[in-house]
Order: sequence, then structure tokens, then C-alpha cells
Amino acid sequence: MHYTNLGRTGLKVSRFVIGGAHFGQTLSQQELDAIVHAGWDAGVTTFYTGDDYNVGEGERMLGEAIKSRRDDLVLMVKAGYRVGAYGNYSRQGKPIDIKEDYVAQRTGNLDDYKLWHAGVAPTARGLNRKHMIQALDGSLKRLQTDYIDVYMAHFFDQTTPLEETMDVLDGFVRAGKVRYLGCAQFNAWQFVRSLWISDKRALQRFEALQLNFSMLDRGVQGEVLPALRDTGASFFAAITDAGGMLTGHYDRNSERPSGEGARQRYIDPFWNDEAFAAMEKIRACAKELGRAPLELAQAWALAQKPVASLWIGPHAPEEIATQTKVTEHPLTADELTVVNNVLASIPASVRR
Repeated sequence: MHYTNLGRTGLKVSRFVIGGAHFGQTLSQQELDAIVHAGWDAGVTTFYTGDDYNVGEGERMLGEAIKSRRDDLVLMVKAGYRVGAYGNYSRQGKPIDIKEDYVAQRTGNLDDYKLWHAGVAPTARGLNRKHMIQALDGSLKRLQTDYIDVYMAHFFDQTTPLEETMDVLDGFVRAGKVRYLGCAQFNAWQFVRSLWISDKRALQRFEALQLNFSMLDRGVQGEVLPALRDTGASFFAAITDAGGMLTGHYDRNSERPSGEGARQRYIDPFWNDEAFAAMEKIRACAKELGRAPLELAQAWALAQKPVASLWIGPHAPEEIATQTKVTEHPLTADELTVVNNVLASIPASVRR
């Protein structure tokens, strides 16, 4: 395992980060403990979660799994969505039938009156001061810790001034409850604007941005990665396996995976003819270079600047050693040229 600095800070993070929305959904505590320990064996020191993952159960289970080595680890936590919306439950635990998806939460396109009568307050989400203070306190309790290493705005909140968000996050750092700041699902101008606000107001700034990024979904290369390189921030790449498509296990004749949960949601957008055509080229490239398709995909992602780490969501301990070994076998300059030539013939995104 190799390590790198978080943005412009001295904090070291491992180049693979373990976490996932499936914690608390498809794994038992014993299974998650085994994954965490396998991560430690592989040299993984950095873990992530979100407060909304499975009504907070993802945080609770991860906190239990890492508590024996908490101070040795870097813990990254995302916040802003309503805890309970992910599992479609109200704060009181009552199921609700009102659509409350992630897009609606980001844009504020919600029927707050109906939600209120379903037991969900209008203040139950967002990057505003009231909700973020409640969110941080809830995360600290569930994770069994008194601080979070990297606290991340889970999305760009169109209903809250960014100045308010940056001010409350700065307060968390000054209070000692948070060490560093980051964000997810921000585009280039949103991220750069946050840095401008922090600079103008002498506030702590975002040192990291997390977005989906893979050989089959390279849109961030246009504006996001150049913006991060210019500002010295780190990029954390998620879904680098394109929901499993880049494992090379599927082709046009494969039976489409079925079921529910995070894994199903991530592969569905790549189950299309363009993706299968792209995979034929990537498989051939991997064979030429003597690498497995997923190994090639992750080595390529790690070679992109300023990618600090890949976020992975293993479902079994044995997956970790297989994936993390790529840090010991990075792409050579010649291999990178070969891969980039192949990718130049594939659309920047085949996600549909």
C-alpha cells in the first residue's frame, strides 16, 4: 500500500479507501469486521461512510469495527442528506410513500407539507447550520468517536447559501470535532466557488472532492480534475469499477444482475450496448498488457492527477488484497500511453 497527502495538508491517506452504502444493508457486523481487518492487513488506513447510509446503521457498524484502532485511522464522513431517506423511513421509523430521492433533496423539490405530516421535518436535511450541527452530533455518537478526520458535504445544496455551509463547517474544525473538510458531488465551478468563499472569509477550505470516475465514465477529466490540480485539492474516485462492469465478468450474452441495493444501482447505468462495446476494447487492451480488466481500470485511475485514492466497497475480505495490490504494480509510461489511445476511441461516458 502507498500513501499520499490530503490536498494541501500533511494528513496521510491510503491510496485505497474502504467503505460503502451496503454497510448495514447486506453485511453482518461479523462480516464487516472481517473486511476491516483485511483492509488493515493490506495497509488500508482510511475508511469512509455517510450518515444516511441505511438509516445510520452503516455508521454504527463501521464505528464498531474500527474502534480498537480509531486513532490510527483516517475516517471520512459525508453528511447533508436526511438520515432515513435512503431507507425510506421517517425519523420515527415509520415507512413513508412520498418520493424523497437524492435529486429532490439537493434541489429542494420536495413536498415539505406532506413530508411533515409523515413525520419528516423540513429541517431534516441540507447543508444549513441547524441540520449540519445535528448531523455531526449524530455521526459522532453512532461512530463512537469524538472527532472526524475528514467531514464532507455530501452534495451541493441549492437551498442553502454556500457561505453559510462553509461557515458552519469551519466552526466544526475550530471546535475540534472535525480535522479537515471535503465535499462530494460538486462540479468544478461549485468547488472553486467554495474555495473563493473560504479565502475571502478566512475559513477552512475543502481539501478533497469525491465523484464517480472510471474508464467508462471520464467526464470529470474535462473541468473537475484540472480545477483540483490548479487549486491543490485531492480527488477521491468512486465507482472505479463502473458498478462491476470493469471486472470483465459481463458481456452482451450475460444475464443481467438482479436484486436491490447499492451494487445493483451502480451497474444498471452501464448495462447498455455502448458499454459492452467499450468493454470489448478494454478487455483486449488488458490482455495485451497482461493485466486483469479491473486491475487495469484501477491502475489507470490511480495514475490520473490529482487522484489521491480510490473508494472501494468490498463485499468480502478476499476482494481487498486482489484490488489493493495494484498500488505495487502501477502502469508504466508506455502502458499508460497504450491505455489512453484505447480510451480515446471510447466515449467519455457510456453511463446511461
